[in-house]
Amino acid sequence: MLRRFGITIAVFAALALTAGITMAAITFHSGPDVTFDGDTATATFNVSGLGNDPAVAELTVDGIADTVCHSPGKNGQEAPGQNPAIAAGTSGLVPLKKSEKNGRSSVEISATLTAEVPTAAEAGCPNPNWTVTLGDLTVTSAELTIYQPEGNIIYGPATFTP
Repeated sequence: MLRRFGITIAVFAALALTAGITMAAITFHSGPDVTFDGDTATATFNVSGLGNDPAVAELTVDGIADTVCHSPGKNGQEAPGQNPAIAAGTSGLVPLKKSEKNGRSSVEISATLTAEVPTAAEAGCPNPNWTVTLGDLTVTSAELTIYQPEGNIIYGPATFTP
């Protein structure tokens, strides 16, 4: 009798622990497609099956920025840096709206690179007296993740490259 009671309690405890877990079965009707334009990536897709819990998507980008070294002399001689700067960016969490026909959601989210200017030594300039500026930033990869609810991954992270 005590054993049966223990099994019943264990079953109810397992149900209570799993009740909050959402198993989304999303369907992509188009995409996800990611386009690249210099320092920006844009993901577009049409999805359904999000259910009632709020869903969000995030696009993150990684890339590089050219570095340019400038001499400290009066002529301001320029030379390309030997090492590109590392760049990254994110769209942040973008809510997916389910207000379209038949619970579908059309989504377009973008992320743009940002980079910190490296030191002369990090950029590979001739000596530490040179100053550094950044040239063009270029996205090298993008990563799309969909969460429902926030923090629970239901898609991805999926990596896209130009």
